[in-house]
Amino acid sequence: MAVLLRDLCEQVKDYGMELLAGRNGLGRPVRWVHMVENQEIANFLEGQEIAFATGIGLQTQEDLCGLVKSVYSNDASGFVVNIGPYIHQISPETVRFCNDHDLPLFRVPWSVHMAQIMHVFSLAITMSEKHSMELAAALRNAIECPDREEMYLDYLEQSGFNRGWNYCVAALEAHDKTTCSCLESVVDLCIAQNGWKAAMLELNGRLVIVFAQCGSVAVRDMVMAILNAARARGVDTDRVFVGVGKVTKSARCIRKSCGQAMRLERLQFLRGNGAVPALYDESGVDKILLGVEDVSILDDYYADSIAPLVNYDKAHDSDLVDTLRTYLKFNGSVKETAESMFVHRNTVNYKLGKIETVLGVDLGTYSVREFLSIGLQVDEILQCMRLGNEGYQGNRSAAP
Repeated sequence: MAVLLRDLCEQVKDYGMELLAGRNGLGRPVRWVHMVENQEIANFLEGQEIAFATGIGLQTQEDLCGLVKSVYSNDASGFVVNIGPYIHQISPETVRFCNDHDLPLFRVPWSVHMAQIMHVFSLAITMSEKHSMELAAALRNAIECPDREEMYLDYLEQSGFNRGWNYCVAALEAHDKTTCSCLESVVDLCIAQNGWKAAMLELNGRLVIVFAQCGSVAVRDMVMAILNAARARGVDTDRVFVGVGKVTKSARCIRKSCGQAMRLERLQFLRGNGAVPALYDESGVDKILLGVEDVSILDDYYADSIAPLVNYDKAHDSDLVDTLRTYLKFNGSVKETAESMFVHRNTVNYKLGKIETVLGVDLGTYSVREFLSIGLQVDEILQCMRLGNEGYQGNRSAAP
């Protein structure tokens, strides 16, 4: 989990490190520390480091402001200045810049060895990463080996996740690895900044977030907060697909909620519903279909309902399935179907007649429309199952 600058500062509150500016930036994440004595070294920063400087590499006192600006442009999370023989004081211009850009600026007296502060920070960051990796491993075991309780229950409790709590899993998948990496960073930061009782892991190309002591609606709200934060960073969230599983009775059922979340995420992908979390509790008929373990039942339903229409489209390069889906979406309205498909009503009527001929049905009958509507959903469920665990990034050709 991300380590926030304000939490690191709390660990060195007795070291004489004084905040001068940028208080609003104390919620920034810190992933490492770096000595930065001149602007050339500042260019080595990769982002989210806290920079330290004694001023030994500066030509004049005025150069400090330029160094601070360079550190900020390289996405540092904060700047610590050692006041002493090289830097006597920090200029009002430097303080003003840090306040304007919410860059936390600290000063440390020369009597304090900055190496001690750097050691405390480095140890805290390392231990946080170790904890995150071990927690992710425990959750992976809970998902992949639920019967091996000794592999996850004790560690979850040691990490503050009670085995008797309820859990709810959200699965998120992005359209490429770059977006997925950015999304992972956003999720990590949102969990840390908001104090959510949640943990994240990567599973089959997806980000899986396990929320504790939360209802599915609350989880949806938190996922929406994550998507909004990602959108603010320029992420195309319209190509991020999300499923939210059922709330479990205990940690022993995390696997079930995860499976539901991943299947719903795949359905959202197949339906092109990006940035819209699909909740198991609100999934209607999909909830029943996703729970069918005997795939042959679904295959039979598909074969009896829309399979002939799918085959006809393939043979004649037609769009009768899309016409049927649109027609059913608008509750049998030819007018709305025509408007949605940008064709004349006569064209829609012709295609509906062809559909009735191919399937040997009367679309004017409610029971027939219901039967075919479920058939279309069964087709999506079967496609979802065919995607299996490969994930969206491995099946881009199937994009809607």
